[in-house]
Amino acid sequence: MTKDEIRSILEQCLPREAIGFLPPTEQEWRSLEDRLDCTLPSELRDFIDLMTEYSFPGDILNVGEGPNNGNDTTEVAYDYEVEWNSSWLPTMIPFDSVGNGDYFCVSSKEGPVSTVFYYDHDRGEFKAYADSLQNWIADLTNFLK
Repeated sequence: MTKDEIRSILEQCLPREAIGFLPPTEQEWRSLEDRLDCTLPSELRDFIDLMTEYSFPGDILNVGEGPNNGNDTTEVAYDYEVEWNSSWLPTMIPFDSVGNGDYFCVSSKEGPVSTVFYYDHDRGEFKAYADSLQNWIADLTNFLK
């Protein structure tokens, strides 16, 4: 899925962000991937970049210093969950903080072709939600209704 295809989906279901923010730099993406020893899906990079243009309900986690929307970064959420949550799998990389400790994540083990997982904090478990980030994004128009 291309960045333009993602933008087309977002145009259908999200309002434009009133204030323009800066997308993560290539250095910030490389730093995150190096730290977590993974290669993230290209759609995740494009989606996070586009979150500088759109207002998403919930907290899409930031990558890098910004200026950004003020949400936590992926690294802050990841570090917190790994340190304080005994049911958190260190291979899970959060990108959307749904609320109440729930997240959408990708797997560092699966890399660029990762399934999207939903972490249910109350149950302390990860469940496959979409077979790819591409399909998770494609379903946003239904999910955000």
